[in-house]
Amino acid sequence: MGRVFFIVLVNVGAYLVLRRLWPGIQEGWRRQVFLGMSGLSVTAFVLPLVLGLGQHGVAPGLVPLKLFGSGWFIAAGLVALLGWPLALLHERRAREVSTEVVNMQRRNLLMGVGRAVPVLAVGTSSAGMVAGASGFEVREVEVRLRGLPRALDGFRIGQITDVHVGTFIDTQYVRAAVEAMNAAKVDLQVMTGDLIDDLEQLGETMAALETCRAPHGMLAILGNHEHWRGLRPIREAYAESARRGSPVRLLVDESHVLEHAGERLRVVGVDYPMSGRSMKVKAERMERSAELAFRGVSPQETILCLTHHPDFFPLAVERGARLTLAGHTHGGQVAILGMPLFRFAFDYMLGRYRRGNGQLYVSGGTGHWLPFRLGVPAEVTLFTLRAEA
Repeated sequence: MGRVFFIVLVNVGAYLVLRRLWPGIQEGWRRQVFLGMSGLSVTAFVLPLVLGLGQHGVAPGLVPLKLFGSGWFIAAGLVALLGWPLALLHERRAREVSTEVVNMQRRNLLMGVGRAVPVLAVGTSSAGMVAGASGFEVREVEVRLRGLPRALDGFRIGQITDVHVGTFIDTQYVRAAVEAMNAAKVDLQVMTGDLIDDLEQLGETMAALETCRAPHGMLAILGNHEHWRGLRPIREAYAESARRGSPVRLLVDESHVLEHAGERLRVVGVDYPMSGRSMKVKAERMERSAELAFRGVSPQETILCLTHHPDFFPLAVERGARLTLAGHTHGGQVAILGMPLFRFAFDYMLGRYRRGNGQLYVSGGTGHWLPFRLGVPAEVTLFTLRAEA
C-alpha cells in the first residue's frame, strides 16, 4: 500500500500547487474533473490489490486503466515538481499586492507561466508514455579488449535486462526480444535480472526464454525484483527449465566456462547484493558475492561478469573481469541530449565505462515497470568482442 499512499500524496501536492497557479481549479467543473481524474488514477492501482492480483497482476480491462493511472500520476508529479517554485513566487507576489509594490507586468508573466505548467506536464507525460510503449530498439555495441584471444575475436553476446513482465510487458514481448537476439545470430545470450513482476506469467516467461537458439544458450542472473516478488518460485522455474534440457541456465554467485573455437570464456554471474530494500548490507554482500562467484577463477582467463547492480563493477575489475554487463538503473528512463536526468542516483547510470583493463556496459533496460521513457529507449543490446591492437 506504500505505492498507493505515494500516488495519493503526489495528487494532493499537484492540487495544492494548482490552487495557487490556477485558482479556478478550486471550484466548479474544474475541481470536479481534477478530483475525478485523481480518484480514477488511484483506483487503477488499488483495484488489482482488491481483486487479489497484487500490484502487477493482469486482468481484462485493467491494462488501459493502469495506463491512464500511470499517465495521470506522471503528469501530477510533473505539476508538483515544476510548479512548486512558481507557486512560492506567486505567494510572494501576492504579499506584494498588499503593500502596493507589485510590478503588474511581472505578476501577469508569472501567472501565464504558471498556467502553462499543467499543459507542459500533460504533454510531457503523453510523449513519454508513447515512447515507453513503443517497444525496444536493437543496439549494436563493439567492445575492443586488449589481449583478447584470436578465437574470441568476433564473439557476439546478446543482452536483455529489466524486462519486468507484468501489467505493461507481456510474454510475447519477451519472445520478441529473444527472437531479436536469435536473428542477430549471437553466440551467447544473457539476461541480467529483473525478469518478472507478475508470477502468474512465470511459466510462459520461461517458455519465452527457452526459445533461445544461441550456440552457447542463455545465462541469467537475479535482480532485486526476483528477490522482492518471489525468489523461491523463480529459482525453481529456472531449475525446472534446466532439468528439461533447455538452453537457459541461472548463475547465482557462480561461474560457467564456455568452449568457443578451442578457447575458454568464463562467465561469472553474481547475485543481487541487497537484503529486502535495505542498502546497508550492499557493500558486505557484494564482497561476499565476489568471493563466491570468482572462486577458482584465474585472472589470466577471459572473464565476462554479469551483475544486475552496476556498482559491482570495481570488484569485477579487481578480479580480472574484462567486460561487465549490468542493468538495474533503466538509465533513469529520462535523458536530455543524451545525458540521463537522474545520473546523480548511480555511479554508473547508462552506457559504457572503463576502469583499468575492464569495461562496463549499463543497459537502459529492455522493458519497464512504468511505461514512460524520454531519450532512453528500451533496448536489446548486441555486443561484438574485438581484439584491441
